[in-house]
Amino acid sequence: MKTRSSRGFTLLELVIVVAIVATLAGLVISQIGMLGRSTDMAASAKTQADLANNMQLFFVMQKRFPQGLDSLLVSDGASAPTGVYVPFNDRATGALDPAIGDQLGGLPDSGPHLDRDLVMGTLSAGMRRSITRIGIDFVHDHDLTVINSNDSGVFQRALDRNDPDMPFALVVEGSDAAISALPATQGVFPVETALVAVGIGPRSALIPTTMLNAPIYPGNDGTYYGRYIAYFQVYESGERANLVGISDAYGRFPDNAIKQFNESLPNGARRG
Repeated sequence: MKTRSSRGFTLLELVIVVAIVATLAGLVISQIGMLGRSTDMAASAKTQADLANNMQLFFVMQKRFPQGLDSLLVSDGASAPTGVYVPFNDRATGALDPAIGDQLGGLPDSGPHLDRDLVMGTLSAGMRRSITRIGIDFVHDHDLTVINSNDSGVFQRALDRNDPDMPFALVVEGSDAAISALPATQGVFPVETALVAVGIGPRSALIPTTMLNAPIYPGNDGTYYGRYIAYFQVYESGERANLVGISDAYGRFPDNAIKQFNESLPNGARRG
């Protein structure tokens, strides 16, 4: 009776198999990295849509928009805000200083650069009435000493429409943020209007009324502000302000996020 002889792999065969497995693993890992980027873009676009719905739902339920949003302005809690919540590296010179190192606080210093599209300014009497008429009667200014930027909006500041020096974070006309928020006007504000930006932070009245928590851009580690931004168009006539858009902290709106999602497909493939 014959017995079947068994033969193991030779050393050369094992080396070849290991090389093939390593090559395949390298291809898979690179594709996983691409998928992570795509997932972030898709999740951000979906979150922005959900936040817009939550803001409108809050208005339906409360007959006002939520109080306690983040002002995107910095303060010491005892005096008026001193400026926009810009990256740490930009505060002294107005430009990124590589010698200081990575960003420590402030809006993101990359992407569409919302930090460059915002200025601290004041509104006219009619515009102040426009923003306070929708129920936003206080905001939270940012504390530069807070390590986690996502929780830096800690100083509550009342909004008094009779205060001519009441500061806001205003979108610069013609900027990327203005063009995305006001597509019909290509970023040129209609006569006697302005665009106010506020962050949807953890101390806003949305929580827990219509949301359990304030979302953060995927992967944000708190070294920069990762909350989402709401934009209100205000009117000189005193007409109620209008919610016109939601972006991430970079200043990317849903259409921009979807575009970047498409551009992150394998091999540079693009759709549409």
